[in-house]
Amino acid sequence: MEPNGGALLSAVQLEQPVESLIYDGRQQFTAADKPLRASVNFLRSPTAAVIESALLMLLIGWIDYRTTDFAITVFYFAPVVLATWRAGRKAGWFIAALCGATVLMADLMVPRTGRVIAVAYINSGILVLASAALAELVISSRQAHERLKALLALKTVSLTEIHHRVKNNLQIVSSLLKVQSNKFADPAVRDVFTECRDRINAMARLHEELYNEHGQSHLNFAPHLRELAEMLLRSHKPAGCKLTLNVSADRVPLNLDQSILLSLIANEFLLNSLKHAFHGRAAGKVDAELCTTRDRVTLTIRDDGNGIMIRPAEIKDERGTGIDLVQAMSRQLGGEFIVNRVPAGGTCATISFPNKMSRQQPGIHP
Repeated sequence: MEPNGGALLSAVQLEQPVESLIYDGRQQFTAADKPLRASVNFLRSPTAAVIESALLMLLIGWIDYRTTDFAITVFYFAPVVLATWRAGRKAGWFIAALCGATVLMADLMVPRTGRVIAVAYINSGILVLASAALAELVISSRQAHERLKALLALKTVSLTEIHHRVKNNLQIVSSLLKVQSNKFADPAVRDVFTECRDRINAMARLHEELYNEHGQSHLNFAPHLRELAEMLLRSHKPAGCKLTLNVSADRVPLNLDQSILLSLIANEFLLNSLKHAFHGRAAGKVDAELCTTRDRVTLTIRDDGNGIMIRPAEIKDERGTGIDLVQAMSRQLGGEFIVNRVPAGGTCATISFPNKMSRQQPGIHP
């Protein structure tokens, strides 16, 4: 525990000056940006909304006075809605009263008989009542909107917290497996523990990415595939072999279930190449390709190694291997996987399955 504590203390000491520089830079940026931010905040304030509504009402009143068209009266509802939505009930009623007064003044400024004057008062009163009723309707809609926003924010916080907790729990499990693996001297047993930890870490990383997305129900799988491939290459690179990793990935949005299954499948494909394809080789290449066509997603892991290929009969006979996991997860995805020998040398593993998210989000393109 002491070496870990010393390393942690050193890390904290190194982070302090960096955080101080970042904080000073943020202070300078905030000070320079303060006038602009104050102006933006004022334009978004209820006071600005009332002023804007009053100016809009005066413009409509001037047009009403110049045209003397009763149909223009409907446009008085616009400043009432604006003031009510952004400044509240009292502001809406205030603008409604001003609208009624404006209409009345526009009518009284034109010489008319007593009966027409009485009608002008009635019309302005009707306008005030209608505007007040509209203000109440807007207030009700605004309150419902705020409640929905609050519920959505609560759901987002809950989802992010759940993903964060799941990620932490999976990391704890991974650490426990590492501690347990140290108790065994047999390399084969340790390899089993390492493979389990790789699978758990892949799932934990997905939950961490969803946590960073602030409650999103899906994520772009392409960056995760790149990160997973690079991580496995660093930890399982064959000794004495110079490997080149090429990752080509389209933007493919997947939900959490699809992402976890595809991540585990990619983990098995990559591990198979790294562990078995390059024995006795001085150099090699691993290609990972993720593409989408219409409503299907295809993941291909290809290497130029020793050309390992498992025949269908051998797949059925071997149990307790990664191939069994890939078979089971392929069925859960509703797809199929194929392992072929590359004519030029090497192995090509492919999984193809329907993408449910493509039907829900047709606007997202690679």
